[in-house]
Amino acid sequence: MLSGPSADASIERRPRAAPVPMQTSPRMVQVPQGPVRVLVASRSPAWSAGIASFVAVPELEPDIAFTVDGALERLDAVPHALVIIDRVLADAPAPELAAEVRRRHPEVRMLFALQDDSAEAHLAAIAAGASGCLLPTWPREAVLEAIEDALRGVNRFDTEGLRPLAGLARRDSRPAAPLTEQERVVLRLMRQHLTYKEIAQRLGISWHTVRTHAQSILRKSGVHSRRDLSAWDISDETSTPMREVAM
Repeated sequence: MLSGPSADASIERRPRAAPVPMQTSPRMVQVPQGPVRVLVASRSPAWSAGIASFVAVPELEPDIAFTVDGALERLDAVPHALVIIDRVLADAPAPELAAEVRRRHPEVRMLFALQDDSAEAHLAAIAAGASGCLLPTWPREAVLEAIEDALRGVNRFDTEGLRPLAGLARRDSRPAAPLTEQERVVLRLMRQHLTYKEIAQRLGISWHTVRTHAQSILRKSGVHSRRDLSAWDISDETSTPMREVAM
């Protein structure tokens, strides 16, 4: 091994190479190590496939789930940076998945698919914890721009313009009775039109226990039949009070 001043002098001094610029698509976040995983959650295979095709760029890796439980399984198994949530999943409305994501993976950003660009829709998305939204008329470039902003922590909502409406929403809100964790799971399975016996087999509990949970869910929701549960949101736990929304 060479040593001493003579060894140092024998080493050829070369200028340090300049760093190679990272290749990125237009308007996308630079990702230093591997692609960013984005989960698309919807009950619609066609909608999910369409958004996933938009997301399929070198910097992003799309994933798809159709139920709350399926989405949570993917989030638990592999880290995701962002979840794009459609208005309804196969077993629950969007805010219920959002509540579970906030509770179990608070570091994950969320974008909500909205039916329209109304202030009421924006307020509901903000209350559920969304960083931004997607509209059905948006082209691919607009979707990628919204994803970029969400990953950078940029809030795309007009919070100043919505502030007066947020005050009205606080005064008009009426919290529903909270569900237990077991009732949440039973509710999601009921929305998939499973019988009490099928739910009992899935969860490893008795048929009578499932019926008890179902009766409690109906009582707390204020609806009178299982059919009406498909549109019911667990508003007290899936919505963040407007006073807690950073506006």
